[in-house]
Amino acid sequence: VMVSGQRLAHFFRNSVQSRNWMTVREPRDPRLVVEMVLKEVQAFSAQLSRILGDQQKVSTGHQRRTLSRYKSGMELEMERLWAKKIIVFGNIPFNRNRALVGILRIAFKALYEYMRDETFSKFGLQQIQVDCAFLCEAARDFVAAEDASVLESLLDEVVNSASQRCNDPELMELQKVETICDEKKKKMTSVKFE
Repeated sequence: VMVSGQRLAHFFRNSVQSRNWMTVREPRDPRLVVEMVLKEVQAFSAQLSRILGDQQKVSTGHQRRTLSRYKSGMELEMERLWAKKIIVFGNIPFNRNRALVGILRIAFKALYEYMRDETFSKFGLQQIQVDCAFLCEAARDFVAAEDASVLESLLDEVVNSASQRCNDPELMELQKVETICDEKKKKMTSVKFE
């Protein structure tokens, strides 16, 4: 779990550190690294299913992320506090779902830490927002709903951290983020992962 999580964290580190976030254009898609990470997660999930005999959760396609639209300020603050208390490198139960959650916790916490080393323009922040929204929605296809909410808290913290490091912190409209994520998800489901 740790090695796999660190592998994904390495993908995130390279993608964050190799980009000039001050010159990013308005986002139209999640970045390529998001697709790479999701392909790896799919491969990890298949391996874990074979090794542990634990069947992969079948996605119903009905689970939607709310994109923090219906959350009050108090709820968001509670989630931020909860995300900071998540034990990233703790022991996990021996099943596919919890192993994937452990891998994603390591990767998402690393992404959060990488945000602290960068400075973002408005569009750089919005790109991180789109990437995190898509990662969150895609993670729901791999893990149980209660675990997906923990991962969502970590990704919300990534966006919050980038927002604090932004010169002009203006998030993209949530409807636009949902549209971008929906279009990308349709493209990814029409073209099977190789």
